[in-house]
Amino acid sequence: MGSNKSVLKDNGYTVTSKQRDKTLVKNKGGDQFIVKKLRAHQDDVSNFLQMLSHPHIVEHKEIITDGDCLYLVMELCEGGDLAQKIEDAKKRNVTFSETEILDWTVKICMALKHLHVQHILHKNLQPKSLFFTASGTIRLGEFGDINECSTDVRTANTKPLSYTAPENLRGKLEDDISEIWSLGCIIYEMCMLKRAFTGRSPIDIHNSSFTGLPFLFSENLRQLVADIIQRDPATRPSVIQILIKPFIIKHLYQMSTQTIEELNGRLEVLDELAKSLETVHYNTTVGSLMGGVVGLAGGITSIVGLILTPFTLGASLIVTGVGIGVAVAGGVASGASNITKMVNQRSNRQNIKLLITEIQEKIASTSCCIQNIQIAVETRRLLSENSEWSDAQSETSTLVSAGARLGRGLGGIAELVRLVQVASIGRTAAQTARVVRVAEAASGILAGLFVAVDIFFIALDSREIHRLRQDYASANDKKQELQSEIMKFVKKIRETREELKQTLTELQVQLQTLEPEIPNE
Repeated sequence: MGSNKSVLKDNGYTVTSKQRDKTLVKNKGGDQFIVKKLRAHQDDVSNFLQMLSHPHIVEHKEIITDGDCLYLVMELCEGGDLAQKIEDAKKRNVTFSETEILDWTVKICMALKHLHVQHILHKNLQPKSLFFTASGTIRLGEFGDINECSTDVRTANTKPLSYTAPENLRGKLEDDISEIWSLGCIIYEMCMLKRAFTGRSPIDIHNSSFTGLPFLFSENLRQLVADIIQRDPATRPSVIQILIKPFIIKHLYQMSTQTIEELNGRLEVLDELAKSLETVHYNTTVGSLMGGVVGLAGGITSIVGLILTPFTLGASLIVTGVGIGVAVAGGVASGASNITKMVNQRSNRQNIKLLITEIQEKIASTSCCIQNIQIAVETRRLLSENSEWSDAQSETSTLVSAGARLGRGLGGIAELVRLVQVASIGRTAAQTARVVRVAEAASGILAGLFVAVDIFFIALDSREIHRLRQDYASANDKKQELQSEIMKFVKKIRETREELKQTLTELQVQLQTLEPEIPNE
């Protein structure tokens, strides 16, 4: 792996594996990242990626400079990419539900909108550039600019022809509307588990026929794909126009409501964790875990077991019993050695962190969804006020009318929506600002809990346990330290739970405010 190993090590990363130009690393806390090696003098490309902050775009953490090379550190999406998910579905002969497809589609659209309003193109939109976190959150990554800057010629290429718009096959430069074509091809593939267009050359792709989705899918989804996969780019909707469609707004509302309910359930898991730790504290206090070094050893092992209980549905209780047994049977040194292994197991700390990450991701995503509902509702209101709205008009003719009155046709619609998005016209300003503040506050609250997790496990580090071998008389003092660390952690968990409860209540209030304005399809 050459000198990049030492460069990454100097910046706090340990290389665990390498594939092509991507390197898997972990930091001192055990968190994993992907590092991509770029050619020198590409700071402008990698810097703009670092500035992107969106719940459905891969996080680009930092850039490490090393002479003629740059190393771009990105989050690792452990759930794999959409292409892998599609292949797996084919092998298992299963299909994705329409709710899943629509949910992924809407979140891809929100990520694209975040880019397009800033005049940024992805340039590589295909299933391989869509990733899933360990918690199942979809993320847009693998930007085309980064592939072009790659030091590996095998990855420094453009997206496959199957996802390339007809106008790009004819030599026209890619723009936001040509990326909508790629989006349509992805939606079709999620539905049918096969590509919308196949061929070995641009001519083959260009001459391919397209019949659309079959009737087993809803009319809304069939019409969306038909609208998007239009060979004439002038007739395709923008991503903003997609997000103001009534059935999309309704989906965002329903999924946000459901996610808030799920998050309230996750807060109950945090509560169960606090109760389990409190039980261990009580047992060590009253002496139920019998005396001295062996009692302390068993107590720490019990914590490891009880911490896992909410995540393994009780299976970890076996760990608790075995841990105490080993400590008693094998003596102090043997017991401490086994406890050290258990305390340092990645799963113990990472299971809690995974729960925190899931809560964090879902709050960020739900906040983004609510902001999009607010903007979509306000946009439709402004469109109706700027057009001759009547029940006889179709949605398309209404939008064209609104754009025409602004003097720019369809471009006028995009400009109107841009004004709502960027300037936050009218009441939308206060609504979206409030949701953003709630999401930011929740992120800070959960960051504090992340730190508390690490502090707690460090307190159970093997070095503390091994000191027991040297000083039997201090065993009781150590037990008191253990009790203190438990209760500090319990207090932090409960404080976090209460603060997050307020966050979810605020998001729920924002949704309820929007409910009367959710369009009936």
